[in-house]
Amino acid sequence: MTLPWKVATPAGRPPQTMAWSPSWPGDRSASSGTYGMMAEHGERETATLASSNEAAAQERRPILPTGNTRFDWAMAGLSSLLLGGFYVDLWAHAHGRTDNTFFTPWHALLYSAMAVVGIFLGANAIRRRSRGSAWPETLPPGYGLSLIGVGLFTVGGVADLIWHVIFGVEFSVDALLSPTHLVLASAGVLIVAGPLRAAWRNPERTSQRWVGKIPAVLSLALLLSILTAFTQFVHPLGVTWAGRAPVAPQTHAELFFMKADGADQTRLTISSGHSDGSPSWSPDGRAIGFVRLDVVSGRNPMGEIYRMNADGSGATALTRSPAWYLSPLWSPDGQTIAFSLTRRDTSKWTIAVIDATGGDPRVLTDGGGNDILDSWSPDGTRLLFHSDRTGRPQVFVMNADGSGQTRLTNVGDNWGGAWSPRGDTIAFASSRGGRLQIYTMDSTGRGQRRLMSSTGDDWLPAWSPDGGRLTFNSNRDDGQAQIYVANADGSRPTNALRTSSLLLDSWTPRWSPDGRFILYAAGGYPPYSSVPFVRQALGAASIILQAALLIGIVLLGLRGATLPVGSLTLILTLNAALMSVLGDQYRLIPAAIVAGLLGDLVLWRLRPAVERPASVRLFAFAVPVIFYSCYMLALQLTGGIGWSIHLWLGTIVVAGIVGLLLSYLVLPPPSMASSPSRPTS
Repeated sequence: MTLPWKVATPAGRPPQTMAWSPSWPGDRSASSGTYGMMAEHGERETATLASSNEAAAQERRPILPTGNTRFDWAMAGLSSLLLGGFYVDLWAHAHGRTDNTFFTPWHALLYSAMAVVGIFLGANAIRRRSRGSAWPETLPPGYGLSLIGVGLFTVGGVADLIWHVIFGVEFSVDALLSPTHLVLASAGVLIVAGPLRAAWRNPERTSQRWVGKIPAVLSLALLLSILTAFTQFVHPLGVTWAGRAPVAPQTHAELFFMKADGADQTRLTISSGHSDGSPSWSPDGRAIGFVRLDVVSGRNPMGEIYRMNADGSGATALTRSPAWYLSPLWSPDGQTIAFSLTRRDTSKWTIAVIDATGGDPRVLTDGGGNDILDSWSPDGTRLLFHSDRTGRPQVFVMNADGSGQTRLTNVGDNWGGAWSPRGDTIAFASSRGGRLQIYTMDSTGRGQRRLMSSTGDDWLPAWSPDGGRLTFNSNRDDGQAQIYVANADGSRPTNALRTSSLLLDSWTPRWSPDGRFILYAAGGYPPYSSVPFVRQALGAASIILQAALLIGIVLLGLRGATLPVGSLTLILTLNAALMSVLGDQYRLIPAAIVAGLLGDLVLWRLRPAVERPASVRLFAFAVPVIFYSCYMLALQLTGGIGWSIHLWLGTIVVAGIVGLLLSYLVLPPPSMASSPSRPTS
């Protein structure tokens, strides 16, 4: 390919042309670039020019963008800042430091870093434009796509905000594979790959000193770190599936609220070793009552009933005796809180009340069965609860002082009742038809009928303050519990929560007194199963996938002549450090450093090149084998390997085979057309 550029000549002489022939890395037949000056009549350029002609020629000469090491270093540094902000945001989410809203300090850090990158690229482009360069030539070669990436990131950020409003906030794997987040990831790839593209388009890259190649190597490391961040759910540095299986962790619930249509899902409390559940609003909507429990494996949860402001601040314990509490509910006048707790003498659930300002509970039921509170009547004179005192759970009603306990249901299992705002109807869940479904009856237990039906289970209904809608839990869509909102007659049920990444707390979602918000508790599912097959299958798959990503990036650098000795240590160490931060797996960083040093030793010894395909194949096989051998050794030294030798050794070999196969994509075998001709008969 020849790119002609017009070069200024003395006045009266014909224009001359400069031709550039780019070279491709690894191609022996290509030179580093041939520059020639061809005059129309073969005349040599005059040694001196008149000052006036020289000035005129200078004005006519186009300002061509030229890459330089300082610009490459600046972009490599800014790209590192951007990716650092991204990983800080990931760390904050992984460690419960964020509310599940778009406007967080961590997002601010990420978008501020993006703004700095955009300002740097934009300012350079505008400066060159003002000096006469055409827009495509305002940035050094390779960085035009980085500027496009800034624009794409801006579009993706706005789309992400809209996505959260429409579909809710994502959690866990949902967040990593959300379409708008993938747009942001694509923009990040365009931006951080700038120094790498610049190196590829520099015909003198093969003769650059090592320090001049660092920006391109850093670009490779950042590209790998973007890919591993979005596949962290199957990354052996984030999840040590090959290690000894830990005791399955307990799930800690946290409090959330959202608008009735599911928008603006916001976390109110952040778990720090305890579990928050069973939330309810005060009648004036200014406070929230909830239960805070310490969950210990093998024992019943123990904790207290708390009260906090509606914005999540000022949490204060109301009870003074640790117990297993459940479903604290304010009386309609706001003076009393009723709740359930386990009795120490019988270990049965019982119902009690306490002043809204705190104090000692007063027990209302005797604990002969498990009595669990469901709802206050709108006038505050009665309490609805369910009990297994007669064998199977049934719905009961009693006066607010505990007297007059009356059974309302008889058929099937019935529980989770809620009084309508007018007090004439009770909604409840019943299994009388097989699956749990929502039924209604009048306040005396008559007129029981099914309100709606579904292919899944529906339970824990709650009326909106105006009586026009019901919210309830259901697994009708995908088998996972979700919060639904339907009309009071059961029509038009709609999934408001719209995420399967949260494990709902086992009690009723509650409407705010003004009917605008729904309060609920949820926690993440236990992150990893302790089932051996799951650990083995996902662990092996994660190593194979990450081996492909790793060697793909390494071969990309090798094919572009941007992989000097020392590159692997930088790439593997930086990526391991970033990934280890997410899961606090710092013990694995030394393994990455050792693997990088060994990989660089192989790189120095083999000197893989296009003209020696065998060296490339061997190198592509060796890098994953070295890395995951060091990984397994680190696991063994720091806690033990939980896999058999058949599995961990075989997985290492398969990782190497993946690298070998990918080398054929980067460097295909010679075609049949280039092979020696065979004699024909």
